[in-house]
Amino acid sequence: MITFKTMEQLTFKEAHELFIRGFEGYFIPMKMSLDAFVARIGNEGISPELSIIMFDGETPIGFVLQGLREVDGQKIAWNGGTGIISAYRGKQYGTILMEKALNILKKHYVSVATLEAISINEPAIKLYEKVGYEVIDTLHFWESDGVLSFDENIAKEFMMKRIPALQAVNGGIFPTLVPWQVDPSITPKVGGEAVIAMKNNNILAACLVRTKQQFGLEAEGVTLFQAIINSENEEGERALHAVLQEGLYFQRPLKRTTYNLVDTNHKILSFLQNKGFKNTDISQVFMINKMNQL
Repeated sequence: MITFKTMEQLTFKEAHELFIRGFEGYFIPMKMSLDAFVARIGNEGISPELSIIMFDGETPIGFVLQGLREVDGQKIAWNGGTGIISAYRGKQYGTILMEKALNILKKHYVSVATLEAISINEPAIKLYEKVGYEVIDTLHFWESDGVLSFDENIAKEFMMKRIPALQAVNGGIFPTLVPWQVDPSITPKVGGEAVIAMKNNNILAACLVRTKQQFGLEAEGVTLFQAIINSENEEGERALHAVLQEGLYFQRPLKRTTYNLVDTNHKILSFLQNKGFKNTDISQVFMINKMNQL
């Protein structure tokens, strides 16, 4: 008999074992230690109370990890992972599991539910569409190495400011409806910063980055999560270029990556491509479900 419990009713060890089994054979299997799994729960704001576990009798067979945050009075939820153990796949359990997870969100008056899915995972995308999600954007994973050309004139044109990512939370700098892991509330766990280009006290462009660096040593790498432009003109584009070359340390010989990067107007990727960034084999789609309230 199929039943459900929330993840708070399992031990972390039980939840971790199910998590690993639920992703076996997927496009990107999750090989993660128990300690890393527990850290992920905390770092990414996953709520055991909102996360649902499916059982067949006494055996856990599937899960949906979920998190919730409130922005400007709007509750936004995230699906941090959906998995079913291999013996139960292809039997419509995925639909039942997702509908149960969404019902929990409705009871918490969630306005929008979000998730990301690997672009080539068509069965998963179709499942999510079946329960009310729609694809609204593509998420990019690009990379580059070494020193990149740095425009000194653009750097001098704007007042550049770096602030801890936490200071950008609810600050109106970055959009609120974004892939969960690129929000300022998530990225600052280790080295998250917002880099801002200003003129006449107006923010013209900004980016959200996280630097990988051990204390006392040179930075090893930097990841770009978001970039925004507030002025759709030539000056705005120069400001965007200024924050990207500053935030991504173009003058240093290090590894640069983008993570779940949204680029609806293509200006970010176009600039990065011209500077030597290359696409990788990975991309995701960003999906949302505008919830109907109870």
